Amino acid sequence: MTKDTNFSVLFMRDDSDVKSFRVSPRRLKLLIWLLGFLALVVVVGLAVGVRSFVGYRVLLNERRSLESSLAEAQVTLKRLGNIDKIQKSLGMKGEPGKAQAEDKSTPAAAQRAFARINTGAINVDNFRGQVTSSALNLSFDLNNRASGALSGDIRLLLLRNDGTLTELEAPTADLTYQIQRFKRISTSARIPDGLTRREALGLRVEIKTSDGDLIFGETYALGY
Repeated sequence: MTKDTNFSVLFMRDDSDVKSFRVSPRRLKLLIWLLGFLALVVVVGLAVGVRSFVGYRVLLNERRSLESSLAEAQVTLKRLGNIDKIQKSLGMKGEPGKAQAEDKSTPAAAQRAFARINTGAINVDNFRGQVTSSALNLSFDLNNRASGALSGDIRLLLLRNDGTLTELEAPTADLTYQIQRFKRISTSARIPDGLTRREALGLRVEIKTSDGDLIFGETYALGY
């Protein structure tokens, strides 16, 4: 083949004339090299895209994990702050996390008041409790963490200055639950006669299942 030899490319259809194009070897090689370069660019682009996507997913998972850890830390800090306020009001000393459980001189009611119970089946979020002259108004969110539906009842125990717990009465319909994922609890309970607002230090919320199993217990500070 001589240097000035060209390649002929024929295009034909059954219903039209044959069309031919002449391509020089140099242009054909240039076209092949160009196609190869474009293919290489596409492959590199796909590799970079896949790597970036995988990295993005990893960063997203790490961010979600950090946000979850931060939320748990905030809940823990809030709980410890509530316990610290109540313990200071009672004149108790010690680490809130231990809840005086190892102190045999601590009254049983006080030990119960600071005992945290959470089986992981249900969570209480956005607690709001306020004491008025004759009633305690509260609201909170129940979040079902179990795989199936949950039902049962809620007990409200008022923590006094002397460390004793007094069960409060509220409408039964307000203190029963049957949820798949979420339920808002809102109720008003009458406080004992003669009890002043300053004598009410906190409120203990205990949640039981319909079988009577205690799955949640936490004490919260109250507002005025």
